[in-house]
Amino acid sequence: MSHGSWETFVRAHFPGYLLPSSRLEAITVEEAARFLSRITGRSHELALLRAASTLAPRVTELRAFAMELLPDLARNLPSRTEVTTRDWRGGFRGRLDVRQTSYRQASGDRSHYVTQARDPSFALPENILVRVVTERLLRLLIDLRKAEVLAKHGWGADAQGAEGELTRALSTTALREVPPEPITPHHELSAQGAVHRGYGAALAWHKALRQGLDATDAGAIAAMLAEGALTPIEQHTRFEIAVVIRLLQALWDKLEAAQGAKGERFEFHRSLVHAKRDEVASFERGDGARVQVYYNQCHLDPGPRDAGAKHYMGGHAGRLRPDITVVVEKGGQRRAAVIEIKLTEDPGYILQGFHEAIVYRWEYAGYLRGWPKAILVTSADVLGAVRLGDDVIAVGWSKWVPEAVVEGLLEGV
Repeated sequence: MSHGSWETFVRAHFPGYLLPSSRLEAITVEEAARFLSRITGRSHELALLRAASTLAPRVTELRAFAMELLPDLARNLPSRTEVTTRDWRGGFRGRLDVRQTSYRQASGDRSHYVTQARDPSFALPENILVRVVTERLLRLLIDLRKAEVLAKHGWGADAQGAEGELTRALSTTALREVPPEPITPHHELSAQGAVHRGYGAALAWHKALRQGLDATDAGAIAAMLAEGALTPIEQHTRFEIAVVIRLLQALWDKLEAAQGAKGERFEFHRSLVHAKRDEVASFERGDGARVQVYYNQCHLDPGPRDAGAKHYMGGHAGRLRPDITVVVEKGGQRRAAVIEIKLTEDPGYILQGFHEAIVYRWEYAGYLRGWPKAILVTSADVLGAVRLGDDVIAVGWSKWVPEAVVEGLLEGV
């Protein structure tokens, strides 16, 4: 059975399907961060999401601020004159304050001189707001670029172009002489009343960044996850998520009707936001039967490959880590199956993935006691049909998840 484009599928189901329905209405910053970091392996994925979600709809405004308004404002940055008074003995340098000097010397101190220095200061509150906003925008763009988010999306090219202009303004103009400090309502009011349009644009960005990056409202965070959670995630990870979600759907379709000896039914627990659980999701029944699905984790104990690598090479070869591990428990018995995922149309890379699945089959042989033992899932179509006698099988996205595979994974449950 074909499920159409995997991209369309994952956009329709992520992240709602992986979050408990009750959490869609209220999710804390910590839960959102945990959810995304477990999916992607990047601890600051929520920050990337919030940055991308804040900048992407405002790329036109970003370019206007960085490339037009800010350079023009920085060339003619307003300042105020600060007068510095200095006392001297026996001589002086600089501009003599005749009145103060005459007063001191007339009082009997003939060696006392007073000078004044008039220097421009750019520490106006509206200038401070502009600098703080410029620095924050630059940090966001650098972070998104290093995470390779900008390179993957059409709006990213325009955003990358703004990075250089922001850097130049901060390093080569009078803006570098503006002292940074925490923004208060006083800074905002000063920017609001300033004449140059650059101040109004900076104030608008300050408010947008505060709302997009600093807000802790549970509803706003849930909405952001629902609308843009895929934005920073790499394409191969998005495909892996599609495979995980489709597997969970297929398992639940089968388990929802399954009953225990006393009529117990399975419950579906989506676990990614929970601090004390590691699985993506679990299906649990009152009689102790349980099916757990792990994503991108070394959940099973190391086998001969990992044990040998640790002994002979100090573990520098790294642990084998299946993309998905399915663990089935019932009546004190525990068995597993592992899944390798490849986003590719390249036959050679698909074959490499099949070989990796074979390695998993033997690495975790002590746990893989059912059928199938290891599965390769690829975005491309696979020529051969699934054979029940093969410990290791391959399936293309268009036929994922075969009914026979679901029945094999859940046999006896």
